[in-house]
Amino acid sequence: MTNAFGAKQNVDAALEALRMGLSPYVADQMKQRHGANWRQFASRAAGGDARGELDVYALLKTILDNYSEVFRHDARVRKARSYVSLALDARNSSSHFDGLMQDREALRYLDAIRELLEAVGAKPQVKIVDQLYERQKSANPAAAKQIAQEETRLEEPPMSDKLQPWREVAQPHPDVLEARFTDAEFAANLAHVDQGIGSEEYTDPLAFYRITYLTEGLSRVLRSAAERFAKKGGDPVIGLQTNFGGGKTHTMLALYHLAGARAAKYAPETLHGMKSIFDAAGVGTLPEVKRAVFVGTHKGPSEVMHSSDGRQVRTAWGYIAYCLGGWKAVDLIADSENHRTNPGSERLVSILEQASPCLILLDEVVAFAKQLRGEEYEAFHAFIQSLTEAAASVPGAMVIGSLPESDMEVGDQRGVDALRRLEKLFGRVQSAWTPASGTETFEIVRRRLFQSLDDDGEKARDATIQAFSKMYRDNPADFPPETREAPYREEMKRAYPIHPEVLKRFSEDWSTLEKFQRTRGILKIMANAIYALWRAQSTAPMITLALLPLSEDKVRTAILEPLDKSYGPIVQAEVDGSMALPAKMEATRKRFGDVIAATRAARAVFLATAPHMGSTRGGLTGPALRLACAQPGDQISIFGDALRELSERSAYLYREGDRYWFSTQPTLNRIADERAKDVSAEDADGEIISILRKEQAHKGGFHRVHVAPENPLDIEDGRAVALTILPPAYSHALRTDDLSAAERIATETIQRRGSGQRRYRNSIIFVAADDSGLESCREIARKYLAWHSIVQDEAMAEGLTKAQFDDATSRMKQAAEGLAQRVRSTWSHVIYPAASKDTANGTGAASGFSLEHSSVVNRAPGKPIPQVVYDKLKAAGVIVDDLGPDTLLADLRKVWGEETPHVQVATLLDWFASYVYLSRLRDDATLTLSIEKLLGKIEAPVAFAKGFNEVDGSYVGVTQWSSALGASTAAGLLVWRKALPVREPSTDTISSGNGARNIEAETLGESRPGTVDGHKQPKRFYGSVALDPDKAGLQVAAIAKEILFELTRQAGSSLKITLEIEGSSSTGYPQDVVDVVRANLRDLKLDVSDVGFEQE
Repeated sequence: MTNAFGAKQNVDAALEALRMGLSPYVADQMKQRHGANWRQFASRAAGGDARGELDVYALLKTILDNYSEVFRHDARVRKARSYVSLALDARNSSSHFDGLMQDREALRYLDAIRELLEAVGAKPQVKIVDQLYERQKSANPAAAKQIAQEETRLEEPPMSDKLQPWREVAQPHPDVLEARFTDAEFAANLAHVDQGIGSEEYTDPLAFYRITYLTEGLSRVLRSAAERFAKKGGDPVIGLQTNFGGGKTHTMLALYHLAGARAAKYAPETLHGMKSIFDAAGVGTLPEVKRAVFVGTHKGPSEVMHSSDGRQVRTAWGYIAYCLGGWKAVDLIADSENHRTNPGSERLVSILEQASPCLILLDEVVAFAKQLRGEEYEAFHAFIQSLTEAAASVPGAMVIGSLPESDMEVGDQRGVDALRRLEKLFGRVQSAWTPASGTETFEIVRRRLFQSLDDDGEKARDATIQAFSKMYRDNPADFPPETREAPYREEMKRAYPIHPEVLKRFSEDWSTLEKFQRTRGILKIMANAIYALWRAQSTAPMITLALLPLSEDKVRTAILEPLDKSYGPIVQAEVDGSMALPAKMEATRKRFGDVIAATRAARAVFLATAPHMGSTRGGLTGPALRLACAQPGDQISIFGDALRELSERSAYLYREGDRYWFSTQPTLNRIADERAKDVSAEDADGEIISILRKEQAHKGGFHRVHVAPENPLDIEDGRAVALTILPPAYSHALRTDDLSAAERIATETIQRRGSGQRRYRNSIIFVAADDSGLESCREIARKYLAWHSIVQDEAMAEGLTKAQFDDATSRMKQAAEGLAQRVRSTWSHVIYPAASKDTANGTGAASGFSLEHSSVVNRAPGKPIPQVVYDKLKAAGVIVDDLGPDTLLADLRKVWGEETPHVQVATLLDWFASYVYLSRLRDDATLTLSIEKLLGKIEAPVAFAKGFNEVDGSYVGVTQWSSALGASTAAGLLVWRKALPVREPSTDTISSGNGARNIEAETLGESRPGTVDGHKQPKRFYGSVALDPDKAGLQVAAIAKEILFELTRQAGSSLKITLEIEGSSSTGYPQDVVDVVRANLRDLKLDVSDVGFEQE
């Protein structure tokens, strides 16, 4: 402890020298900017005397807070600004001294203080600190040497002499450099902020908006709020719903500070980014907006929400009323407050009208609601409904509610029920809100962690991005293709100084972890990493994934928090640290050690693959590895070389082809491999069949699905199309001369059912496994059974740690999922009977059919096998669920000749299910519906009859030209219309242009019986009918149905039909009408003999 106190004394003396050296410099710079009253713009510790002299904390904080406006113009301080933060860190360590201060830590502080004094020209104080540095170094000579070693361990040498280190370009915010953030720093509590508790970045509107990136969704909400508060429209209710870390609280804080800007002595339109939003909303400024903040987790339902003046509020509505209008507002709902019942929208409207403009923020309402019971539970939900309705009717009133996105976040079933009810309530009136997405996350992280770049910083940033882009373009085979495109350069610009690959990995891969909270989790990890890299004086031009120092305690803790605990020792042993395997490799391999290639590669693989829990699919490829590691000036291939060597020596790093990933518990993996080898093919097939049986629940469009029958010959014989999923024993191989096992069993099953003949051969379809993929399927089944045996092995479980057992369970589940996907992709060969093209050749030719094949592609995660088979065969026309009338008629002529007057529909149903040369209909309904469509066509050569009288040869219930048969279709007959008796001449009514008139045989030109020869039949018909132009189409259709059809029903009949049109216009036809008519005549391609327009 003696060394620690000695180190603190040296640091304290240096800090005093720093105060003396900085005081005149800071005063001079601030006076130039702010004049004699510059002290009011200085930063001080909470409670500090605003008129007193600045201590070292205030001096350093003033430089950081006023850097952009005042100090960045001094080139000396601009180059040394990183030392300001490190000096502030020294002050904090000394002020909160806990008896521990390492010698190497003290030396870093002293060096930073000296560099800062040198930058401001305080030479006397530089000499003092030089002496203190030498004193500290002599107290522990090994410490100075250790600093250099650690910096080499933590960071690689500069990548290019032409590129500025990110530390000299992008200045982190003070709370990042001072390590003032805590685990909850990026999870601001809305209730605490409302009480004024928290850091300046969250409690002060100006500071909050300075670190806030206005995403598209947030900008939309703020614009709506501005319009609402200005009583120019806007949404009265907005629901915010995302999962952990989705930006709900930050959005509510943005609204809170917008509404409270005026009370904090800020003009709302001057907040960062708000001017353009106000302009778009047509709002100049805003008055003071009253606010009510209700956070469901801040106080329990049984607690007093507020008390003052001897009175108490115990309900949510009472508390909101008090926030908006004091006890006067509470008195308006006194009865509801006392009885804990919903006050209703009428009373709430009165409160909101008196408070308008006002903002009500409801956070964690599900957590609050699920604690309520009985009537109080119902009353709370009724209150939320009344509040949203009231807000909608009061201009200037706005309600914002936040809800979790997933059931997992709300816990028990009661929480789920509360969530569902609140979703419905907010969904009735809410406006849509969208969380940050894509590159918006880049801007959020950068804005929160780093200050804005000055002009010089932007030039340095652009130079760095140009160098990275050139590296990607010059080595196209080494990096992902998108890195060469312009959008990727824009991503680098938006993320700088963080490489976009870092943010993509965390926002995409890590966000799938239950415990990782999206943006909040990224901020926490990156804040710790930036702090560590800044202190180590990183010289890299950009922070890549491979540079995140996992050896630093805070960084490692933040990384491991959402991961399986078993990753902790893996990181220390095989990823990052002085005793880790990569460091040992680099100590003996100078090529790797010069640029820390093995450590950087190990970091990249771990950070990219850890969220996938050892899944091969999450493995890091070569291009992705180089993207995560390489910087301009690097030998690009060195990282792959280091990783290959590391994988040969590592117990946890896996490699498959070009993919690398870290996993846990390799010993269990080896045990599983050995057990998998002992699994027989029969046992593997048994597990595959159990997976196939689960497919039976998804029939697709099939009426029946038979899964892996022991004897396919025994499957049901029915008319509706059925699918048989053949077991593994009957696989199919392409490009073989011999019949496959699947083809042989399919042929037998089509021919026979049991010991007899199969009747309905056209209704059976098979799907079989691909022979080449079946063995792979069996291997996955063996792996699953191996992991399952480990999990079920009680004797082995006694010797496993919880992490090992959890890992085995996870691998078992992964194997089960992989097996299910592989089974779906392997059962890809569809076999079905079809009409034999050559009766002398082909499978089953002797039995009147051949086998047709079709292949289906079922990519992961895949659809159920019956569904993908049905969809493929339906699209190919192999299965028909909507048979057109023309196709039906063509099929009918194959089995029913005109020499047979009629056929029963029931017989046709059997024929279609039996004969493979007919269309394969999905079911009976397909045929009956098709028959009805055919009967509805006027030119249909068939009619429908309900029955046939064999005694007199007459048909009962004959229906023609009608599709409205309903359920009677299947029980009736189809009759060739030529077989129907000729009807007696009748008096028909045809609608003419002048109304209805009777046209009898004589008026139509038909000879009356007996006028020539009473026994001779007439041979000619003629007629002319005037039509109503407005109803011509209907009248022509009626004539065709009732007259023309009858005239053509007799053999040897022919018709000549001429349509005469005569049009006239008193004013004449315009040219456009003439042109259109002529063009339409040409398009119709009619035989036009005498057509034209005339002048008179």
